[in-house]
Amino acid sequence: MGKSLLCRIKTQFTVYARLLRWINLLMILLIVLIIRYGFFLPLYMAIGLASPLSHTIYFLVVLSIVLITAAGYIVNDIYDQKIDRLNKPTRLVIGQAVSVSRGWILYVALNIFGLISGGIAALQIEQPMLLWLFVLSFGLLWYYSAYLKRKPFWGNFLVSFLSALVIITPWLFEFYALLLKPDEWIAFYRFYPHVNYIILSLSIFAFISTLIREIIKDAEDMEGDQTYECQTLPIILGWETTHRILQALIALMMILLAMAQYWLRSHHYNLAFYWYFTVQFLSIRLLTVLPADVNKNQLHRCSSLAKITMLAGILGILALIPPLFST
Repeated sequence: MGKSLLCRIKTQFTVYARLLRWINLLMILLIVLIIRYGFFLPLYMAIGLASPLSHTIYFLVVLSIVLITAAGYIVNDIYDQKIDRLNKPTRLVIGQAVSVSRGWILYVALNIFGLISGGIAALQIEQPMLLWLFVLSFGLLWYYSAYLKRKPFWGNFLVSFLSALVIITPWLFEFYALLLKPDEWIAFYRFYPHVNYIILSLSIFAFISTLIREIIKDAEDMEGDQTYECQTLPIILGWETTHRILQALIALMMILLAMAQYWLRSHHYNLAFYWYFTVQFLSIRLLTVLPADVNKNQLHRCSSLAKITMLAGILGILALIPPLFST
């Protein structure tokens, strides 16, 4: 009896972990924690400032991001049931292990708790307008799943924008919390241009790397998408043209990385400068392993490599602090 119960619990845990894309959520959690605890807090300590944003408020921001993102994965699976039966029959959750009605209930609950968490955090720093960041994310994720995902380019663009927003949101909360404390803001102000440049650069990198990955995923799912008359880029333009677009995007990302490295070198961020050669290598690797013809397994590996490349790029923020102290 006890073993049977444990087995059922383990099965249910595995099902919901797969439904919520636990690896992706863990990656998002890691990124927002690195931004706070690997970048902003060490910077405040070096300046001699107390953090303007409490751990509790930041926890609410992180919780909101994670819950709304998780809800987005659920609604995506709800709308994609038929297509997923063809594209990933062995990984199908909604409609098999989890009923559609239960999926909707979980989707609504996660969004409600996510919006409440984000709303409380925004009110705590006297910036209720920041709640709209979370409302926007919730609305756009639903709109993507219901309509845009099956359209060329705009669905990819929207997901990429939301990935960039994950980087920007923590900085907006830190920024407005600083503005509430004029003395701290004056002490911080000389670091403001560099911090702005770094966050903006990471956001652009997150946008482009996510766009590359989303297009690769569309190519990976061409079989099911064609059956249900989806109009993704690989279907509309064909793989040969899509392949060229991906090559151009990867080349653009590498050029922007090189420009960022030049800036890092000229501002004595030597550790970060060398770290981004790792990201450049991963980008070159991605460029060389893109298959000439549609190969589902190879495209899946490319998708994973694109995710690793994005994470490596964000991790570079950990190498930025020491030179920043002396600016």
